[in-house]
Amino acid sequence: MTKEDKEAIAPESIGIQLKDMKGAGDAEEEQDQPVQLKVYRRRWLMLAVVAILNNSNTMTWISFAPIDNIANGFYGEGAAKWFSMVYMMMTIPVGMFSMWAGRFFGTKTAIYVAAIANCLGTAIRLGSSFVPDNLRFPIGITGQAIAAIAYPFIMYLPSKVANSWFPHNQRALAVTVGAMSNPLGVLLANTLVPNIVSSVDEVPLANILVFVPCCIGLILVLVGVRSGEPKIPPSFSASQDQMDFLSGLKQCFMSKQYLILFLVMGGGIGMFNCLYTIMQKLLCPSGYENTFAGWCAALMIIGGLFGATGSSIVIDRTKMYEETMKVCLGLAVVFGLIFMQLTLHNGFRLLIAGCCFLFGVLGLATYPVGLELSVECTHPVSEATATGLIVLSGQIQSVIFVVLMDVLSNGRPVSEEKMKTETCSLFDGDTANRPTDNTVAVMAFSVIAAVLVVILVFFFKPVYRRLEAEKSNRAAADKREEQAKKENEKGLPSLDNTTQPLNA
Repeated sequence: MTKEDKEAIAPESIGIQLKDMKGAGDAEEEQDQPVQLKVYRRRWLMLAVVAILNNSNTMTWISFAPIDNIANGFYGEGAAKWFSMVYMMMTIPVGMFSMWAGRFFGTKTAIYVAAIANCLGTAIRLGSSFVPDNLRFPIGITGQAIAAIAYPFIMYLPSKVANSWFPHNQRALAVTVGAMSNPLGVLLANTLVPNIVSSVDEVPLANILVFVPCCIGLILVLVGVRSGEPKIPPSFSASQDQMDFLSGLKQCFMSKQYLILFLVMGGGIGMFNCLYTIMQKLLCPSGYENTFAGWCAALMIIGGLFGATGSSIVIDRTKMYEETMKVCLGLAVVFGLIFMQLTLHNGFRLLIAGCCFLFGVLGLATYPVGLELSVECTHPVSEATATGLIVLSGQIQSVIFVVLMDVLSNGRPVSEEKMKTETCSLFDGDTANRPTDNTVAVMAFSVIAAVLVVILVFFFKPVYRRLEAEKSNRAAADKREEQAKKENEKGLPSLDNTTQPLNA
C-alpha cells in the first residue's frame, strides 16, 4: 500500500465490481476483490491548484478594467478593452479543443497546459512594460493572448476535479471553491490595481502584480501534481466510464434541459463578465471615480463568496439544485436591474454599493449550482464537456454583450450637467476617454436579463441523472449486502465474489 493510500480516509466497501483498474497483470487478483471507494487527502492539494490557476488567470484577464483610462494612456487608445476582449475571443476557438484534450489526454495534461500558458503569457506581458512605446501594445496583447489560452483548460477543472477526487457530499463545496476563485480574482484585481496604479507610469506595477501568482501556480503544479485522477474513485459516479468527446457533445445538444441551461447560465456568466469589464465606463459618466467602480465590483464578489458558499452547503445537504437556481437567479436579476438604473444617476453611492453586494450574493450563488446541474443533466458525459460548454457559452455571450454595450452607447453624448461631474477623462480635452450616455444600453440589458429568468423559471425542469445513478447503485449494493448476510446466517457461501458489474 502506498503512502497516499495509507493517508486516505477509511474506504467504504460496496457490493459491486468494476473492470480491471490496474492492468492485465492484476486482472485475476482484481476479480476477487470488491471495489472500494476512497477519499484521498491529496484532493485538497488538487483543489488548491485549480483555485490558484483560476484566480491568477482571472486577475490577468481583468486587471486593466478598473483602470481603463490609465491603461489606455500606457498602451494606446482602446487598449484596455482589447486586453479583456482577447480572453473572450481566444476562449471560443480554443474552447472546443480544450474540452477534447481534457477528455483524451486527461486532467493532468489540462492542468500543465494551463499553468505553463498562464505563466508564459504574463511574463511576456510584463516584458511589454520595458520596451519602446510603439511596441508596448503588440507585445502586451501577445502575452495576454497566450495567457488567455490557459482559460479554456481551466474553465472545466472545478467540476472535473470535484467529481474525480471528492465524495458526493463534498462535490458542491469543491466546485464552489474551485469556481469562485475566478470571481475572487476579479475582487483582487478591482481592489488592488486601482490602489497601486494612479498614473500611466505605474502600469508596470499591475503587470508585476499578475505575474507573481501565475509563477507561484506553475511551481505548485510542477511540484505537486503527479496524476489527474486518484487510483480508486471517491464515489459511484466517478467509478463509471464516461462518454467519449463526440458522443458526449451530441448528448448535450440533444438534451432540452441542458440547452436551456446552456442559454441561461451562459447569459448569466456573459452579463456578469460584461459588467465587471465595463464597470468603470458604466459609472464614470455619472461622476463616480475609478476607486468606487473597483469597490462596486469587489462588493459583487464579496457577496458572491458568501452566496456561493451558502448555496453549496444547501445543495450538498438537500440536493435542491433546481429550486436554489431559480430563486437565486430571479432575485439577482431584480437587484441587477436596480443597480443598472442607478448607474445613470449621480449621488446614489450607498444604494449602488448595496445593490452590487446583494446582486453578488444571489447571482454568484447560482454559478456552482449551475455547473453541477450541467453535470447532473448530462451524466455520464464528461465534466470537461458538460461544464466546458456552459462556460464557453458564457464567453461567447460576454463578447456579444460587451460589443452591444459599446454599440448602443457609442456616439451618444452625455448631458451638459454630467460633463461637469464626469470622471472618465484624464485631462481637459481628452478625446480618448470621453463619457457616453448608457441609457439605451442599460435598458437593453434589463430586457435581456428578464427574458432569461422567465425562460429558466417556466421551462427548466431538470432530471438528476448522476444522483439517480448513484442512488440506484447504492440500493443494489445494500440489497446484495443484505442477501450476503442472509446466506451467511444459513451457512451458504456468499455471492459477493461472483457478481457482475452494475451499470447505471
